[in-house]
Amino acid sequence: MNCSAVAMAPSTDRVTDYARRVVSGEIPAGGLHRAACQRHLDDLDRGAFVFDVATVERVVKICELLPHYKGKWAGQPLKLEPFQVFLVGSLFGWKDGRGLRRFRQAYVEMPRKNGKTQVAAALALVLAFFDREPGADVYCVATKRDQAKIAFEAARQMTLKSSLKKRLDVRVANINQTATASKLEPLGGDADSLDGLNAHGVILDEIHKMKTSELIDVMVTATGAREQPLVIEITTAGVGAVGPCWDHHEYTSKVVRGVVDDPSWFGLVFAADPDDDWTQPATWKKANPNFGVSVNVDDLARKAKQAQHVAAFEPEFRRLHLGQWVQQAEKFLSLLKWDQEANAAPIDRAALRGRPCVLGLDVSSRRDFTAIVAIFARPGGGVLVVPHIFAPESALANGRRTAVPLEAWRRGGFLHITPGDTIDHDAIKKTIVDMGKEFKVLELAFDSWNAMQLATELRDDHGFEVVEIRQGFRSMSEPTKELDVLVADGKLQHGAHPVLRWMADNLVVRTDPNGNIAPDKDKAAEKIDGIVALIMALARRGQVLKTRAAGPRERGILVL
Repeated sequence: MNCSAVAMAPSTDRVTDYARRVVSGEIPAGGLHRAACQRHLDDLDRGAFVFDVATVERVVKICELLPHYKGKWAGQPLKLEPFQVFLVGSLFGWKDGRGLRRFRQAYVEMPRKNGKTQVAAALALVLAFFDREPGADVYCVATKRDQAKIAFEAARQMTLKSSLKKRLDVRVANINQTATASKLEPLGGDADSLDGLNAHGVILDEIHKMKTSELIDVMVTATGAREQPLVIEITTAGVGAVGPCWDHHEYTSKVVRGVVDDPSWFGLVFAADPDDDWTQPATWKKANPNFGVSVNVDDLARKAKQAQHVAAFEPEFRRLHLGQWVQQAEKFLSLLKWDQEANAAPIDRAALRGRPCVLGLDVSSRRDFTAIVAIFARPGGGVLVVPHIFAPESALANGRRTAVPLEAWRRGGFLHITPGDTIDHDAIKKTIVDMGKEFKVLELAFDSWNAMQLATELRDDHGFEVVEIRQGFRSMSEPTKELDVLVADGKLQHGAHPVLRWMADNLVVRTDPNGNIAPDKDKAAEKIDGIVALIMALARRGQVLKTRAAGPRERGILVL
């Protein structure tokens, strides 16, 4: 559908009007948000389902009779914002040919402070007591009962502060309606038993905390006997492309974009797009539908400023306040600094021919990544980086599962794929030998894990000076700190190598009681081999000239 045509079309109802304003660009929105709105407009054109505006208005009116129960609006009736009307109206307004609810499962993802708990509580009350379902059992569910009680307690307080308290039996652990035998109660995944439930409605809170889909599956199964049940997942973005929340995020993406046809699944994701500049207010507004209402602009600005200066703050800012999935909750290097112009400037490899360099070699298991990184002195200070990163052919399948663009990197010449399921060490050796012909390699720094034989062959057969760098605090702390300084000061010229950037983003460090640090492969969400190789090369950069000045050393492997 043409966007300009959408923008000019007359409004018919508040849900459709909102969708048109988002699709036309009048309301800033991320790609998945726009796709959900476009889906609504397309479904109106297709006519396979009925959109019942009267039901929408009835449910919205019920929600707006409920009061705020805390904060500056405490005691005042809820006034649903346009995005909340779109959410609530979509869930209850779409019906099939029998007049039953179309959507049976919903995935809603939004940043903090956008009224997630408020909406969840209102939806829970509607499903339990206003959905015309006799004996409606509705549950607020989370991994722990304490988390489940957050939405339930909001519903409970709304009830106590409204006329509903005269019609409902409000208790600490549940809310009941005797006349219809309906109830609302919190339920944690840590409950003794989840068997025998007969749920009409389920609010699943913060599913990004769930390690497996077991709890979700149990609750979906529990709705099987109901005529028009509704399971609603409401969450913030998570960490790492694994787990049921990520799976449902990806499935939602496919559904709203039309890749998968699932008319029973509703998805709405509020988030900045991956390439958006997270430091800009326009991006904050795009990701936060309640920007300037419940989302405090000054607070966002303060947190964004902190994240720009402290790399460890960046992932949580982007995840919690911009709705972006991040590789890991902790970060050592700032991508904002990594991407600055001085660091990303192109590297003229031809100009490096014959120049002295130090190589770092990180050889992982044969089924994993291997990295060779050459570092050169940079005119004016700092270093130039030339990486070669390898992976076995079998890694491409894992890349497809995790959305890491390994195939694109291979096509771009940034990732060398060796045939088969394991890394070809002969290919690694040949690349190093060729680099020895192209550059003046002063030393090769390596980790003995999986690389001792390779290093020995390079020394004995090809004349390389090799130095074993053990992966402890003593050897790795200072060069790891040096890397941070080089990146921050714009003195690490890497030519915007995308694989090395990905690994920089993945870098996590461990710390000892004395403040020494070292890369932590076990804690990193994804691969960091290229950065480890870079750090090993940096470990020798300062010493190699001193070693050379003192004269040749005896043939052997220097261990540090």
